Amino acid sequence: MTKTSAAFAAALKFACTLAAGVMLVSATPAQAEWNAPWKSEDNALVIDAYEFNPINWQELASDKRIAGFINKASDGLPPEWSCGKSSGDDYKLCKNRWWKYSVTKELYMTRREMAKMKGLLWGAYHLGRPGNPREQADHFVDFAEPAEDDLIALDIEDNSDEWMSLSDAEIFADQIKIRTGRYPVLYTNGSTARYISQNKAEYPLLSRLPLWYARYREDITGKFPEETWPSYALWQFSSMHNCNSRSCPYRVKGAKTDIDVNVSSLDVAGLKAAWPFAELIDEPKQETDPAMLVASLDEGTKAEIAKAAKPRSEVAKAKDAPSAPVAGTVAAAYGPSEVHATLDPLKILTEVARKEQDGPKRVVAEPGAALAGAVLDTAAVEQLGDHVETLKGAIAYAANEIDRLFIGRAEAATRPEGASAPQLDEMPNADRRAGLDPKQRSRFLAIVESAAAAQRANALPMPARVLSQLGPDTSERGSRVVPQAQRHAGLERPERRILSAFAATR
Repeated sequence: MTKTSAAFAAALKFACTLAAGVMLVSATPAQAEWNAPWKSEDNALVIDAYEFNPINWQELASDKRIAGFINKASDGLPPEWSCGKSSGDDYKLCKNRWWKYSVTKELYMTRREMAKMKGLLWGAYHLGRPGNPREQADHFVDFAEPAEDDLIALDIEDNSDEWMSLSDAEIFADQIKIRTGRYPVLYTNGSTARYISQNKAEYPLLSRLPLWYARYREDITGKFPEETWPSYALWQFSSMHNCNSRSCPYRVKGAKTDIDVNVSSLDVAGLKAAWPFAELIDEPKQETDPAMLVASLDEGTKAEIAKAAKPRSEVAKAKDAPSAPVAGTVAAAYGPSEVHATLDPLKILTEVARKEQDGPKRVVAEPGAALAGAVLDTAAVEQLGDHVETLKGAIAYAANEIDRLFIGRAEAATRPEGASAPQLDEMPNADRRAGLDPKQRSRFLAIVESAAAAQRANALPMPARVLSQLGPDTSERGSRVVPQAQRHAGLERPERRILSAFAATR
């Protein structure tokens, strides 16, 4: 090989090595969360233990990557309150359970104080067993006595009969919410997490609990259920299952090989900010296709939507359409629906109050002068005056329409035969000030009138005391109410007096 070719080969080798390095660096951030994140010095670690794990707190706290400690609290249901009803071996077993309960509670409290003295985050978990889930939740809260900043978790080792069922786990989590005001973190293995993800409709609460993921392999790319949980709260990557004296993913100072080690996707500062993972996982947003919604409607509904969605220009050109109120006025918000405009009355009043508070305070003799001279400028006063006058007209119009709707028939009955309806100049002053005529009705009034007509058509017969006030029934059905004077006309005067007295004392 010549010198030239050798130099070329060396340069080519260097270029390939550099390109490979660039590719590795660019791929690392995307895969770091799923491929052995504990190998990165930036990722925080959390230890979890049960009562038989010995701990040297001085050595353990010397590892600055370890930011938290989670300890087992309760296991299944609490022991029986009394052993007096048992005998023999059952009595001994009952007493032993109470001894273990007392010792475990004392150890738990001691570890909590030690961990917090060392500046570690604290958490507790409950080992879910078959049995009353609400009673287990109460047992856990009473045992752990969690503070607001303590992580609380439910441990479901597997989806089998040996452990709490997933349905009971939903009830457990609900009871924890009732007792503490927040939901627990869910600890489970990869297969159970995948099952919950595939059956989210059956487990709507479990699928939204922050996930404490247990899986003892370096790379979980494509294995973690990202469709339900965007990421893990914690990932338990090391335990007695894959750690021994010869090899271990991570050796913890001050603990034996059977200790459980968890990694966070966050650094120590980020983990402290996210702890104790008290928020539910956000549900993925479901994008709705408007075309599908419209297609699901019946033809009648589509026709009504099309009618209501007429362009404003068509409404303005309508023959009997009322004139549009001034934009930004009260009438624009409360006038007929065809010319509805957006207005926030609270915003108007708030603005007036704010200007009144900020403006100079003056004593004026005439009502309204204080508002005009001390609070608002001329333009604002004129605008407010428009609002008030328009509101008066709208209120007057609404009152007139309601009266016309419910007593219009009575007016027609009492109007002389051949007489026409009142014209604009014959209408009340309120209607004339509003500049409205009887044809100017809103859609609301039309709907109410239609509903009132339907109600009258389906109405039950009125009581006799109401019918008696309307006079005798002249229909073909015959009289339904006979006046009392006609009813006793054939009786002598003494008998009529007796009947009247009897009626008065009934």
